[in-house]
Formats: sequence, structure tokens, C-alpha cells
Amino acid sequence: MIWTLPNILTVLRLLAAPGVAVMFLYFQRPWADWFALVLFMAAAATDFFDGWLARKWKQETKIGAML
Repeated sequence: MIWTLPNILTVLRLLAAPGVAVMFLYFQRPWADWFALVLFMAAAATDFFDGWLARKWKQETKIGAML
């Protein structure tokens, strides 16, 4: 895999997915809800920006398109 900024953002988003579940293991509610929401929103933002940057910089990869 070629390590471009869009692909790094994609990998970070993949790591954030289990992080949302981990928030509920280590924090009490309602703090776990808020921390999970912030992490989910950050992951959603990287979903937009990695695709936008890949197309803008012409760094589209097969692995990035699949993920």
C-alpha cells in the first residue's frame, strides 16, 4: 500500500471504529456517549477529506477506493 495522506486518513478511520466501542468500556455514561460521538464525527470528517484529497491530488489507489 502506498502511504499517502488520504490513505493514512483511511487507516486512522479504520482504527477509530473499535475506538467507539472502547469508549463504552472505559468511561461512564454520559461521558462515554459524548466521547464516542466526537470520535465518530472525527472519523466521518476523515471519510470526506480522504476522498476529496485523493481526487484533488490525483492519489487515488485501489485499496483507498475499496476502503
